[in-house]
Amino acid sequence: MVNRLVWLKWRLLVNGLRRDRQRSVGFPLVLILIVWVSLWLADHFMGTVATLSGSARIEYGYWAALLAWLGRTTLPVLLFPLDETLDPARFSLAPITRGRLMVGLTAAALITPTLFVPLNLLIADLRLYAPTSPIAWAAAVALLFLMVVSGRTFSGLVTRILRGRRGRDFAMLVVGSLGVFGFATQQTLDHTVDRLGLTGALNAFPLSTSGWWLPPVAAQRSIAEAGVGHWGTALGSLAVVIVWIVLIGVGWNRIIDQLTTLPESTVTTATRKNGHGLARLPGWSVPILIARKELRFYLRDPRERMVWTGAVIFLGVIVASVIVGTATLAQLRLSPWLPLLGPLVVVFVGLPVALNQFGWERNAASFLFALPAKPSQMIIGKNLATSAAILTEAALLSFILAAVSGRWSVLGVIPPLALTAVACQLAVGNIVSVIAPLRLPNVGTDMFAQASEQGCLSVGAQVASFFIIVLLLVPSVSAFALVVGYGQALSPWIATGASLLWGAIVYSIGLLIGSKVLSHRLPEIVALVQTL
Repeated sequence: MVNRLVWLKWRLLVNGLRRDRQRSVGFPLVLILIVWVSLWLADHFMGTVATLSGSARIEYGYWAALLAWLGRTTLPVLLFPLDETLDPARFSLAPITRGRLMVGLTAAALITPTLFVPLNLLIADLRLYAPTSPIAWAAAVALLFLMVVSGRTFSGLVTRILRGRRGRDFAMLVVGSLGVFGFATQQTLDHTVDRLGLTGALNAFPLSTSGWWLPPVAAQRSIAEAGVGHWGTALGSLAVVIVWIVLIGVGWNRIIDQLTTLPESTVTTATRKNGHGLARLPGWSVPILIARKELRFYLRDPRERMVWTGAVIFLGVIVASVIVGTATLAQLRLSPWLPLLGPLVVVFVGLPVALNQFGWERNAASFLFALPAKPSQMIIGKNLATSAAILTEAALLSFILAAVSGRWSVLGVIPPLALTAVACQLAVGNIVSVIAPLRLPNVGTDMFAQASEQGCLSVGAQVASFFIIVLLLVPSVSAFALVVGYGQALSPWIATGASLLWGAIVYSIGLLIGSKVLSHRLPEIVALVQTL
């Protein structure tokens, strides 16, 4: 049965390439990008180690292993993975023991293009510290399995939390803590290295004495000690890693047991509200009713809540970077157009929703299309909800950036620029949503599991759409830059009118194309977004 899970993961990948032309085109491009990133990271790691000597060289390996493990474990919570992760809840009735299910899921997790990143880093690590030692190679394999098991355990833990209504509220704190912790860690490391230098920072905060018991540090210690012939220490550190893998596996086993046996918590009959609320008020047209449904869905669907929660964290990191003075963003503090970053940054945060408007419906798409509503009304209703969320975040971020920079006079041009940016994003999103909708798993399944059409196609569509939206925004951004940064070389009224007109034209074209395609592809879209 274990080999069946590996075979299933492989067939999901192969069948997706054979049956989906867009995926067959996008997969090689994303694969090339992943390979390039992995080679760049490995080259950067080897180049940095080459500049170090003595204990600093060993300590850098410890810190690199620790950060790589933390990133591999937690990033799927902030960013969806790039492959089709098997959901353990799908195998609750399968004739397989819990232990074999865990082994099969671990082996299946190795069938992914992102495996090139840890593999290249581990190969570079072995080449530097212990290229010929069997113990070092065993420790590298243990470190790879540690990353896989830790990532699956952490994503399963968050999924278990999100299956309850209170847990979904608590998840915001969990994800928010991850973002704050990552930002604080990055700031601490940068400031320490700037103050002491890389060698001084590594010697001042050694992991060999205080963090040898951490699983990734123990694995890296086994590699380093095996390279210098300290076989006893290398074997002892390898034993520590194995013990950690067993302990984490025990926790993962309990999480899988809960995911496969406990139902998702639901709202009881006593807490449900009666009546139809605002739906009976006069003037609530079909688009507004759909927008109202979408806004409520943003709050109730755990996946969409993760998208918007991640957006808040991302924007918070940007604001914090400007305030505390991080890198190039801090240099913009005195720039007259700093508040203009608000609408431009926020627009791209909502891409997962704007580019897959009907994929989020899942099986409810058939009910949505059965309503007495025109395709244009459906799209407009979804656009109203998306634009409301994006414009609210853009207004808050622009206000904060104006307070930081003291450029309150720039706030007058924020509304037209934000409206134009949202119009361009939704124009592209309306077309992509009806041409290449992406299937998502059910609400009650693994939060980070993906359907067979998800993954590289999603990344490719978002990357291509990102550049198209940027090109569409060039005229408006250039016009407002002339207004703000060059002594009002252009009249604010002319820039505002031209920007709004351009946004209206682009949005109308996107709405027209999206409506026409949707009216002819209703059955195809229902089939593409339905879950099994």
